[in-house]
Amino acid sequence: MTRFRCRQTWIFPGLSVVLALSVTLTGTQAAAASKPDQGARTKVVARLYNTAQIHAAARDNALAVATRALDRSIDVAWRTCDLPQACAAVLATAELVIRLVRTRSASGDRAAFALGHALIDIGAGAGVFATIYVDRVEQMAEISEIDDEVLLGRVIAHELGHLLLMTNAHTSSGLMRAQWTAPIIRRSRPGDWALTEEDIATIRKRLP
Repeated sequence: MTRFRCRQTWIFPGLSVVLALSVTLTGTQAAAASKPDQGARTKVVARLYNTAQIHAAARDNALAVATRALDRSIDVAWRTCDLPQACAAVLATAELVIRLVRTRSASGDRAAFALGHALIDIGAGAGVFATIYVDRVEQMAEISEIDDEVLLGRVIAHELGHLLLMTNAHTSSGLMRAQWTAPIIRRSRPGDWALTEEDIATIRKRLP
């Protein structure tokens, strides 16, 4: 029987964010690949479905932020799928999917809401796709008093990190940490928005 484990992404009144919900399909995990050369960059293809219909310039700015967050170890080739014909080809085996959506809730309650989630298939040995709620990211950006495109890019990088790491676990620091407070989001220290050395090592073991 397939079991699901979930973690939610919440904003609390104290302006603390926990990133992010990950759904894990448990099964037989594929054997880890041999660790490549330390100087090698892992190449990843990710499709971005902009169903939230954010402006192309805002989308590209957010992707630039996400790319910089992963740049030390991951070479991301983004395929933007704003139009159906742009991504008509069948999804490749190692291709990842990020969806930008807007929630249908009209509630202005800031007490708690999910920013996004990632679906991970351990049995297949790969991440599947991640969904990001753009309107909620925009609301958190307003609370934190930073550019919403910057925060969107960081959330995209975080969710993509879950797909690459194939886990819903979080680190105590860096891009994959669980809690982001408004002061941390505003201060923009480089180490706060980058993968840790342990994260990089794990990704390199799992991907060619």
